[in-house]
Amino acid sequence: MAITSYQVQNILRTYAKQLSRGQRLARSRAAREPAPNDQVNISIEARRKQVIEKITSEIVANLGSRIPGASGQGLGGVEEQALAQLSQEYGKSLDLRTDESSGRLLFVVVDEQTGDRIEDLNQEESARLQDRLYAITQEIIDQNMV
Repeated sequence: MAITSYQVQNILRTYAKQLSRGQRLARSRAAREPAPNDQVNISIEARRKQVIEKITSEIVANLGSRIPGASGQGLGGVEEQALAQLSQEYGKSLDLRTDESSGRLLFVVVDEQTGDRIEDLNQEESARLQDRLYAITQEIIDQNMV
């Protein structure tokens, strides 16, 4: 069986087309992909601040769902330590409850001996105390972070 020059040329032409098509596809893919230099570098201090803010937000959000009076629960008692410091600053023993209608955290004044609810604080006072609780928790986490 003999192979003609026409068949050899036809095979070479087919391979050349495949190679040029592959090169065109590679160029178009490279044009669509973003450059690998499009990265944002964050300093160590900025990363540390982001981590502290994330942890603080989670702790404050989880404070409303914790079991009242169960001290030392979760994250090494950071929640209880922050709430105790806030109570000391406020001058009365405070606890948290979640408002069912709005889902907000509301502060209540409790009796230290019995743990009974004495007074519910209004939303404005609770919002102010929640901001202070966030700041206290952030300070505690910053001190505890290595």
